[in-house]
Amino acid sequence: MPKKQPRDPGAPKRNLSPFLLYQHSMRETFKAQNPGMTFGQLAKYTSAMYAAMEPGEKEVWNKRAEADKVRYLSELSIYMPPPGFDAKGDGVMAVIPGRKKNGKQERDARAPKRNMSAYLLYQNAMRDQFKAENPGMSFGQLSKYTSHMYKNMTQEERAAWNARAEADRQRFEAEMTSYVPPPGHDAYGKVLDHYPKLKRSRKTTKDPASPKRARGSFVLFTFEHRPKVIAECPGIKFIDMGSELGRRWRALTPEQKKPYENLAEQDKERFRQETAQYKAKAHLVQNMGQNIVMKLEPVIS
Repeated sequence: MPKKQPRDPGAPKRNLSPFLLYQHSMRETFKAQNPGMTFGQLAKYTSAMYAAMEPGEKEVWNKRAEADKVRYLSELSIYMPPPGFDAKGDGVMAVIPGRKKNGKQERDARAPKRNMSAYLLYQNAMRDQFKAENPGMSFGQLSKYTSHMYKNMTQEERAAWNARAEADRQRFEAEMTSYVPPPGHDAYGKVLDHYPKLKRSRKTTKDPASPKRARGSFVLFTFEHRPKVIAECPGIKFIDMGSELGRRWRALTPEQKKPYENLAEQDKERFRQETAQYKAKAHLVQNMGQNIVMKLEPVIS
């Protein structure tokens, strides 16, 4: 699977659809109202609540989305991407002959189609149905939901997909016995790579001066209660620690969770203000640099 291209951390944050704005706004509320819900169940519940809204209520979220779009386009109009990034701040990958844009080797179009795992067959078969049942889900959310549904299948259902995967493997192996690769291709039909392998992209280094991200109510809860759990359960494993903190959080009443939610809202506002100041400062520095370059150009020429 091709790796996601890096994005300029200083690029404008993309605008969100009405549903995603609603989802982000209501996530913590719905979690509190429905303790113990899995990710997939919560996504379905949010989708159902959004679909059941009155037109007047939905129009409020449409207006918020339109305002967010205006904000994004406004920020994008003054955004100047650094080298290696496109006009929207996405990383640009250099294309090497014999490879596609995503860095994969090109393949003979006549080569047998590779067999798929049971999960990929399930994912391809259920994609459209899950999209229809969960309108507004992002690609990442839909992938997590599909994975959750697959993991919770019965043994009989899983066996059926394993049988399909085995049949697909036998189909691939049978087709490979009669496949003759053309010159310049390997036994599987890939173009022979005569170029140096692409280096793995390094993780984008974060500016140490950038604002520290806001923390959610549950995270703030864990900061306070982790020492208590360690004291009560010395030697507890990391994974068990997460489970125990999650259990204690779900056991809280909405009133008990309220102080943490208030702290999270305050931290979110702090992050908004610091981000605005950080962007303004970066924009000012960028403009100063451009002015210096413009003044030096006549001298250099």
